[in-house]
Amino acid sequence: MKETVIQFGEGNFLRGFFDWFLHIMNEQGLYEGKAVVIQPRSGGKCALLNEQNCRYNLYLRGVDKSEIRQEHCLIESISRGIDPYKSFDEYMALAENPDFRFIVSNTTEAGIAFDENCCFNDKPCTSFTGKLT
Repeated sequence: MKETVIQFGEGNFLRGFFDWFLHIMNEQGLYEGKAVVIQPRSGGKCALLNEQNCRYNLYLRGVDKSEIRQEHCLIESISRGIDPYKSFDEYMALAENPDFRFIVSNTTEAGIAFDENCCFNDKPCTSFTGKLT
């Protein structure tokens, strides 16, 4: 399956929300694509994701239309994780892929701020906006 999404962030929220929706859409034939996860900070979870072939379990528990719902799903919507601090060239090569359609992030306004210390030649830039550029 083609890589069509660049996802900044490998945390629980994106994996349990966006990547789950992507997985469901792929299963139902509504979309055909996987996400490449970019680790936003050094010391993140991309190595762990890659060790398990970017597959993970999602357990849903709650109430849906007054019914108690418990569901288990093996999520397979991430193709790979990239740590730009260790694999900068692999990260930059994403710009050459014509199949990308979407960029996803849950970066907050605190992370979308000008950082005067960022330079064009940083590998990678420390700010989200620098990485995105």
